[in-house]
Formats: sequence, C-alpha cells, structure tokens
Amino acid sequence: MEKKILIIDDDEIILFLHQTIAEDLFPTIPSISFKSGKLAYDYILKNEGAEFLLFLDINMPEMNGWQLLDLLVDLPYRSQLTVIMVTSSVNNSDKLKSYNYPLIKGFLTKPLRISDLEGMSIDPQFPSFFI
Repeated sequence: MEKKILIIDDDEIILFLHQTIAEDLFPTIPSISFKSGKLAYDYILKNEGAEFLLFLDINMPEMNGWQLLDLLVDLPYRSQLTVIMVTSSVNNSDKLKSYNYPLIKGFLTKPLRISDLEGMSIDPQFPSFFI
C-alpha cells in the first residue's frame, strides 16, 4: 500500500518548512503540500488506496481543519488516515476539541520541529502508525 504525507496549511513558508522536515525524517515517503483543506480532501478521494499522515492546520480559508476532519471521519477507509494537528492556535478549546477526533494522534504548535515528532515515537517504517 502506498504511503504519503500531506501537509495542509495556508501559509507558504510553513508549507515549505514542514515539507522540508517531513522529507528529512521520512525520505522514502512522498510528501505533498496543500494550501487548503478542500484540495487535500480531493486528493485523498482520488488516492483511496493510499495510507496518509496529515500535518493539518486548523485556521484556513475555504475549508478549515475541523471541516476537513468532519469529512474524513465519514470515509470508509478512514483507518488509513492519521492526523497531526499543527497550529498556531493558543486556544485550549481547540486542543480539547481534538480529543473528539480519533484520527488525531497529536496536537502540536507551529512551527513543526523534528524533536516534536521524535518525541511522539513515530514508527520509522511508516509515520501513520504510532508505537
């Protein structure tokens, strides 16, 4: 099964930084950046057989992170999706809300740092499975 990392954020600098980190940590897994939740959702639908690790921002225009998650939880292949929220939100209610989504395996503050991911014990064979 093909594995992919999706980085979803409306900030081009964050997209570049997070994609660089993902490529450094997981050089054999393709990472793809999206400036909106809608574009990422369309991509996931077109690649149904793949397994995905999503680095997802909350606050974005057109479709925010919560709206994307609401669509993802209804997919029959949602078990192939793992989400790490990476946000600038300092609102504790966002972190509490993340507990309502089983797809979310982590809640991190921007910018993403290699040490954040290493501390999550990500399985190096594929990042969507946490040990």
